Amino acid sequence: MKQILCIGAHPDDCEGSVGGVALLLRARGHKVKFVSATDGSRGHFSPEYLQNPSLLIERRLEESLEAARSADVDFESLGFRDGDVYVNLESTEAMIRMIRRTEPDLILCNRPCDYHRDHQYTAQLVVDASYMLTVPFVCPDVPILAKMPIFAYWQDGFTEAGAFRPDACVAIDSVIDAKCEMMLAHESQYLEWLPYNADPATYSGPLSREEVRPRLANRSRRTAERFTELLPPDTEFAEAFQICEYGTVPSKDEFADFLRS
Repeated sequence: MKQILCIGAHPDDCEGSVGGVALLLRARGHKVKFVSATDGSRGHFSPEYLQNPSLLIERRLEESLEAARSADVDFESLGFRDGDVYVNLESTEAMIRMIRRTEPDLILCNRPCDYHRDHQYTAQLVVDASYMLTVPFVCPDVPILAKMPIFAYWQDGFTEAGAFRPDACVAIDSVIDAKCEMMLAHESQYLEWLPYNADPATYSGPLSREEVRPRLANRSRRTAERFTELLPPDTEFAEAFQICEYGTVPSKDEFADFLRS
């Protein structure tokens, strides 16, 4: 049994990026944990959440727990304030301690070149933590890892720091419906905040689950279309990953076997 640790900046980041692979790995008996660096307290527009951020924090935590229950994965929040992820001693040590406690075989996160500051710095925290995971005098209250995990990035379309490199691509057709259901647990985001944030001037109210569901599948469909040559024939939905050069660095074949085993 392997332990897979998926680390995102916000409570819904892992579901959309690695939800399919997470479901496949759980079905094979492996353990999966989703982690949000932040509390998600700024991902909305309603005045009630500005006046009382704890309401949104509580709502997003319950959404995260519901998504985790639907996929039979674990969930943890590091509790940093949404929008305020920075690479400093406190945040770095929190990341090191969480990773050590989890004892992962594989860590998945976004690349540090992502568009959102929280995303960038969360990924940088993961990268910064990598070597320190084996240094006993750093965070000596938590035992070091006996074996360095594999680190890998989930797919993106950014090019500022170089284009994403698909070292492994996994067909997720068999679990795409379950992935969408997991994402739909985050109603505050997919039905409310993201439609509003896309165009505040034309926003007329929350979307329905039926309206949103096809849109949620489109990201995985575009991945399959982008990397067709790496997938079985007739694959419609996929997730892709790039091996990070820190930690244990497998060959592409070894990495693909890990994700599919």
